[in-house]
Amino acid sequence: MANRLSNNPFVALFGSVEAAERYISLRESGLLRLLEYRPRAERKVVANENRGVSNDRRLQVETERPVFNEENSPRDMTKGIETCITDCSSRITEELKKTGIARLTEEIFGFTVNKVVDEGKGLIFLEDLASEIAPKNWIDMEVLEQALFQRLLLEEPSTYLLNKTVNRLERSVNHVTEKEVISYLFECYKRLCSPLIPKDVKEEEIEEVKNLILRNAATALRQPALFEAQELHLQIINLFRDTSAPPEDFINFFSGISEQFVKDESEPINALLEAFAPTLDFIQDDVAQSNIITFNQCYLHILQTFSVSPELGAVLLLHSTPKETSRGRLYADTLIGSILSLSCLPKTPNGPYEFFQDPLQSPDIEGANIWPALSFICENMHKIFYNLLKSSTQLKHETLSWLANCLHSNSARGKLWTAHNLGLGAPACVSDGFMLNLGCVLLHLCQPICSNLNDLKVNRIDPTYCAVKVKDDAEAHYRGVHMKGLDSETCLIPIAEDEQRPTAEKYSFVTECFFMAHRALDLGFRVALERLMQLYREVTQIQRVFVEVQEQGSFQSEVVQTIRQRLEREMTRCFSIRAALLEPHSLSLMVQFHVATAVWLVQVATDATNETERISFMPAKLRDITFPLPEQVPSTLSCVPEFLIENTVGFLSFLRRFNPRTLEEQGFDFLSPILTEVLVFMGSQQRMRNPHLRARLAECLESLLPHHKENPAFSTSSYGAFFRERLFKEHPHRNQIVRSLLEVFVGIEMTGQSVAFEQKFNYRRPMYVVMDYLWQIEEHKDCFRQLAAEAESNMEAVSPPIFLRFINLLMNDAVFLLDEALSNMAQLRQMQAARDSGEWRQLPTHEQEQNEALFQNTGMIARFDNILGRETIHTLEFLTSEITSIFTHPTMVDRIAAMLNYFLCHLVGPKKKNFKVKDQKEYEFDPAAIVMNICKIYVHLYNSDEFCTAVSSDGRSYSPQLFQLAEDVLARIGGGALITDLQLVASKVAMMASRQKTEEEILAEAPEEFLDPIMSTLMMDPVILPSSRKTVDRSTIARHLLSDQTDPFNRSPLTMDQVKTDEELRLKIEAWVREKKEQHQNN
Repeated sequence: MANRLSNNPFVALFGSVEAAERYISLRESGLLRLLEYRPRAERKVVANENRGVSNDRRLQVETERPVFNEENSPRDMTKGIETCITDCSSRITEELKKTGIARLTEEIFGFTVNKVVDEGKGLIFLEDLASEIAPKNWIDMEVLEQALFQRLLLEEPSTYLLNKTVNRLERSVNHVTEKEVISYLFECYKRLCSPLIPKDVKEEEIEEVKNLILRNAATALRQPALFEAQELHLQIINLFRDTSAPPEDFINFFSGISEQFVKDESEPINALLEAFAPTLDFIQDDVAQSNIITFNQCYLHILQTFSVSPELGAVLLLHSTPKETSRGRLYADTLIGSILSLSCLPKTPNGPYEFFQDPLQSPDIEGANIWPALSFICENMHKIFYNLLKSSTQLKHETLSWLANCLHSNSARGKLWTAHNLGLGAPACVSDGFMLNLGCVLLHLCQPICSNLNDLKVNRIDPTYCAVKVKDDAEAHYRGVHMKGLDSETCLIPIAEDEQRPTAEKYSFVTECFFMAHRALDLGFRVALERLMQLYREVTQIQRVFVEVQEQGSFQSEVVQTIRQRLEREMTRCFSIRAALLEPHSLSLMVQFHVATAVWLVQVATDATNETERISFMPAKLRDITFPLPEQVPSTLSCVPEFLIENTVGFLSFLRRFNPRTLEEQGFDFLSPILTEVLVFMGSQQRMRNPHLRARLAECLESLLPHHKENPAFSTSSYGAFFRERLFKEHPHRNQIVRSLLEVFVGIEMTGQSVAFEQKFNYRRPMYVVMDYLWQIEEHKDCFRQLAAEAESNMEAVSPPIFLRFINLLMNDAVFLLDEALSNMAQLRQMQAARDSGEWRQLPTHEQEQNEALFQNTGMIARFDNILGRETIHTLEFLTSEITSIFTHPTMVDRIAAMLNYFLCHLVGPKKKNFKVKDQKEYEFDPAAIVMNICKIYVHLYNSDEFCTAVSSDGRSYSPQLFQLAEDVLARIGGGALITDLQLVASKVAMMASRQKTEEEILAEAPEEFLDPIMSTLMMDPVILPSSRKTVDRSTIARHLLSDQTDPFNRSPLTMDQVKTDEELRLKIEAWVREKKEQHQNN
């Protein structure tokens, strides 16, 4: 402007360029207007047209106009104008400073010390302050703090309102007359952050006003006695009910209050805790009395606001830490715990179920309402924990300690006795709902390492974390190891007593979060799933009894009503647990988490990097997997707890039963790592020593099948089945499936541990289902053939071939299961007859109850044996359709022939009536299917003379009429197509029987030394056992060693390569046989 004015000729009228600039500035701002020239006029005026200073406010600027007359010279006039401008400039500058703060006071705080205000504007008149500072009638920075304090102490601000005719419903007036101190200060703070601030107020002045507001808020919370008539904690809560306010306003306001405490207090955290304890206590108490639908969602907004501030986050965490951190149940009685306990499940072991109250009439219709609420809680609790973890280093440490202590103090939830307790958990532990929600929060925190498996974040997890046991809190902080008790968990492989497990110096947050999430799933999802399955079994039994009682008596009888009530109660529990486990968002997170776990575990299992030179044991790189696996087994597997595998097995099993589409919707790329994990660990005893856990991986294979017999509705035409079919046809390691499956099938028998029959068969049940599916795919069928050929070439190897051991155990299972099943069916028939005849009703009540319980238990066992026996025979049937020679090998042929004869005789012979019971389908008894499969096996092996001879030699069950009886049954059950083939079998067996009879007559009365001491049959290839020095037939000891690799006479270890042929005895037997045959021919 100065350059422009220096060239203006009229500047000469002013004393200087600066005077001209001041004149123009004042002129443009409207603060000064030169009066027209009036000769011989001398007057005093008031300029009141300064409208540019503030919002419709008029400045009273009084000034003396210079007196001019005709005689005044231009220079005299200029001098007068310059004097006027200088005077006005200094006075107006002071006025501007005065009015900026004054206007700020009115707009932000709504009070004044000037009674003259615009019409339509409501302000509180601070009468006492006005008297103190008179004649000054405005508020500046010097008196603002005093003014605010006086305003806060007004009990009824509305009585001091100027312009009382103003509409009281306007929000601005409500703020001006607000009585609640926290509400008033928060609104002041919001306005100070809004565009209402006059532009001429400096930034440092605004900051000073902010601090003034925050100091007064902190004072109010620190000294609530100043406002004893007010409930400050409710005011804080009510602030958050206003959903229109931006979250940043709340965060900045409360963070600013905490900063004031830090400035003023020597122990700010304790002071903050005392100040906010009433608020947090109120929230906790209210949440404890609410359920997942009725709780006030603004509480989560409050906790999120607290979690952003390091100080308030520490207060929140401190408030939520029980006094006794070792008592798990106490975590549910904290603020954070009360929110985590919100679920469709009871908050306590004996608490009521609030949902699914009418399960028989409207089953499972509430899940759609419950799931959004569950998801909302978990997502918001994740935000709270996330904020706590990133707020500060110290708060991150304290948050991890809280999580670790909570999990460790509730570790009793994972014990066997807890899992089988149908209550909601151990009384000293938190509820299922709490642990499920905590697990979901941790899954959210793990999301960055699970969402993209190609960015190698998953490889940042150190497998040695669980081997570390820290001494104190300082070491936990330094090393990044907050979890407790994991060093005593059973791991994938044991470590030698004289060796130490590898450990790293420090561990990342990613590692901690990963293992915490798995621990939470182990204590939450797994336990709830086991409880759900047990409940389903009980509900099935109650339903069966309910139907039977209804058939026997009145629908309204007391017994029926009692059973109905129990049925409804158990179904309510079932539906509630199932709804909690099926929450869609949690399932999606778990799918990604378990896939990431599979990728990581496979990398760890194949990471054979030199461990002596490593300071960290994270997998060095993402390597391709090839079979056979490297011989060197990483010692880091001795640090990986078994529950990581158990979590995956349980989750996949759950999906198969309750939501089979969840996994398939993720696509082939997500399914493939799961199958790789199964193949690596199921078939490698060196990488996972526990045979029971390896057997459970077969359940994973079953879950990955594209269709399932138990769920026929889920057909291969569905979207998900397409990817699962691809899995078994395109997976890069699909040729390992059959071998791994047979390895674990045999492994569960060869554990050297005591395994209950029922448990062993439970493990094998899914294996039968998987083998049945694999047999339908030519590539996998070839794998079976190759293994069979390998077995035939190595029948007497030191370690029996896997396929040979497999079919040996398969026949063992078939014999045991079918025999048990037929025995139980015969017992059920007798019990049904006694009950139907009224015999039981004549017994005392307690004996009737005992008989009924025995009947139910026998039926349950019979059903189990029937299912597995049928599957076993079916497996033998499809195997013998393509593989025959190994079944007719001298080692096996007698056993399979005797087994077939025995069961065919029972099912088609005179004894078949003993197994006929009511409701055969209820017990899964399908004799027709068993007879059909047995007859097919006869036909498959018909071409072998050895087999037909073995069938005819079975003196216990074979008779010439056996096949005729079988043909009659086949004709009745729709097996007519088999009759012709079976007749050919019968003819050949009869011919071989005639030959055998002749040979037995020839070789009758063999010397005792020629007879096998175990089978009492003539030995054809006698061998000497090295330790007991007993002589047995080679086929006998070979068959024995398939199941038990010890000497049958003294239990010493024994393998086939250790037996020695008794050449002398063999020659004697051969000579004796020749002699007998020659004698027969001569005669």
